[in-house]
Amino acid sequence: MLKATVIIPTFNRLKWIGECLDSVLGQTYPNVEVIVVDDCSTDGTVEWLAEQERFSSLIVHRQEKNGGASVARNTAIEMAKGDLVVFIDSDDLLRPDHIEKAVIAFERDPDLGLFCCDSTMIDADGNTILDGKTWHQSLAEAKGFDIKTGYRSLKDVFAYSNCFPGFTLRREVFEELGGFDQSIFPADDYDLALRVAGSRFKVFYLHEALCLRREHDGQLSGIQNSVKTQVKLIEALGHAVQRNRTELSDRSLVRRRLAEGKMELGLSKIKEGKRLAGIVGVLGSLVTKPSMIGFIAGIGKRKLSRRELPSSV
Repeated sequence: MLKATVIIPTFNRLKWIGECLDSVLGQTYPNVEVIVVDDCSTDGTVEWLAEQERFSSLIVHRQEKNGGASVARNTAIEMAKGDLVVFIDSDDLLRPDHIEKAVIAFERDPDLGLFCCDSTMIDADGNTILDGKTWHQSLAEAKGFDIKTGYRSLKDVFAYSNCFPGFTLRREVFEELGGFDQSIFPADDYDLALRVAGSRFKVFYLHEALCLRREHDGQLSGIQNSVKTQVKLIEALGHAVQRNRTELSDRSLVRRRLAEGKMELGLSKIKEGKRLAGIVGVLGSLVTKPSMIGFIAGIGKRKLSRRELPSSV
């Protein structure tokens, strides 16, 4: 039986970490270890966890200094004893059957390196948002893609990302490809997915909402930080093109994807109040790829409204 290690980095998430951990400990799959890496929280997270008897089986590690979520995840990867490594942030949740379904996928295919799934979108109080649409449903609607269960090639992953909550990888992926890159945070998860897709390992997407992703003001990869997210996303795409010039030789695909990133960056700047810079960015994306006008119509309405598409797309 494969062992799964669930890794939960946390920084000042006392409000939500208990709910997250309950969702992890409530998994239907039995062979699971849980590692929480506290990145020098100041809200009493570590002390509170020590007082909770129901969390006594957890491994809780406190970083010596705040280094960011990627560094915290890499620390836990080195500690992990599982064959599989499952990632969930301390403000998000796993559905009870997430790990069980991930394990089935890995048992069926020894070459599978990354398992990902869809997420229901919730707000700070746990209420469903985006009119009930999942992360990938909203993405598919905006981009005009038919997203369904199946293997994803490097071109597929390059064309659009998968939602991070519930990312599950074989531990040897990190041994061969390295861990998360903090310098590209908060697009470090997308960078990792692109690296896996460009390697000997396979990427598999299950079109089921096996996680709940929480959107809130303090979220480093969320709506309030979408400008930084888009800058780093474009950087991740650039790295992928440099690493995989043969596999990503389709210039139309590359131009379209980079134009999408620049357009979303422009819209994010407009929403932040940087109207001139934002408009220049949007127009620049149209110069690169004139057909982007349809995509702008699809995503721009959400980006400039209160309810927008998740920022890491």
